[in-house]
Amino acid sequence: MKRILSLLMAFLITFTTFLGSSKLSFADNNEPSLVAQYAVLLDYETGKVLYDKNGHKKLYPASTTKLWTAYIVLKKVPDLNTVITMENLPAVEGSSMYLKDGESFTVKDLLYSLMVHSSNDVAEVLANYVSGSIEEFAKLMNEEAKAIGAKNTHFNNPHGLPDENHFTTAYDMALMSREAMSNNVFREIVKTERIQYPGTEAYPYERHFVNTNKFLQSSDKINYKGQQIDIKYDIVDGIKTGFTDDAGKCLVSSAVKNNMRVISAVFKSVGDDLYLDSRTLIDYGFDNYQSNTIIDKADHVGREKVSFTKQKELIYEPKHGYKLVLPKNVSVSDYTVKPKLDKIDLPVKKGDKVGTLEIYNKKELEAKIDLVATSELNSIFSFITENKSLLNILKIALIIVLVIVVLVIALIIRKKVRRKNRRRKNSIYSNKKKRRR
Repeated sequence: MKRILSLLMAFLITFTTFLGSSKLSFADNNEPSLVAQYAVLLDYETGKVLYDKNGHKKLYPASTTKLWTAYIVLKKVPDLNTVITMENLPAVEGSSMYLKDGESFTVKDLLYSLMVHSSNDVAEVLANYVSGSIEEFAKLMNEEAKAIGAKNTHFNNPHGLPDENHFTTAYDMALMSREAMSNNVFREIVKTERIQYPGTEAYPYERHFVNTNKFLQSSDKINYKGQQIDIKYDIVDGIKTGFTDDAGKCLVSSAVKNNMRVISAVFKSVGDDLYLDSRTLIDYGFDNYQSNTIIDKADHVGREKVSFTKQKELIYEPKHGYKLVLPKNVSVSDYTVKPKLDKIDLPVKKGDKVGTLEIYNKKELEAKIDLVATSELNSIFSFITENKSLLNILKIALIIVLVIVVLVIALIIRKKVRRKNRRRKNSIYSNKKKRRR
């Protein structure tokens, strides 16, 4: 009986310990639970993935496609005030600006309609303007996507209307959004709450459009952490919504807080859970991670004395700074830096690579940054090499000196030979005299 009781007590202790450890493990895992089937959270500056749910699985992007369309147009059209006159407009389903033949708009006006109102007809107009056809523009979109590392993306149109061969991943869309947000005009467009266009001869009514992104303008509510709050979120400054039956609710967002920007990509969510998912993801990033400056250019200016130079020393700095996004409970004290200078070949121009700054996490090499000269460095003899006339004179003088040296050596040798021959003759003459005696 005692043995049975002992075994029972041991079981209860083990079971309760297991329960306790399970709860602790669950508490430590504070990653958000989302309705969306696909999601990625990316740090804008470093590109580090902070959250991933099926981030590399194929999905349909719907109108989030337009963020890449806008970026391509901004990259390929140097003058955004270029006017496009509408003609032979094809019928396009879905959200539209309802452009009319004969109307004229600047490229910039059309970009605002594309991103704020999500106009499908505008997407086709811009694509045709840039590349001459939808097919050629789609090729351009794919080329540019692959160039930044979006390897699992294939676009077939500029608007995202359903097409089996038009697909991407949450990670790729986050990458493309990060790239697009590097363009200042793009940033201005995607944070715009509402736009209006005056009437035209072909369409004499004003057009008013409100941004489809509720983060920017909506007073609708969501239940967030047990409270009813506005969907509008002040730290969000763009980017793009999307929806089709196959794609579900989609939203790529950019948010800034505490000198840190994150890109949230949420796909195939439902209703306003789209915004609940996105806010949950954004807050997760800011609550659990922080941006840390490991290298500030100004703090790593170096000096190295160099002999036989006008400037007497080489001044150098890192080509760029280095930041890391780390969990808030991780210390940056484990990171150290070590400069290594190359052999200096004169002359050195401003911006020339002169070494490497190595970044270590404890003993492990994590990254390298070029060290570059902040100013030029010239030899004290550079006035000779830079002055061609003087250099030619010196060359001639050197040749003359060499000729003289050779002649002097030849004369010395000749003199020695003559002296030697004279001694030999004198010796022979003396020997003949002795024989005669």
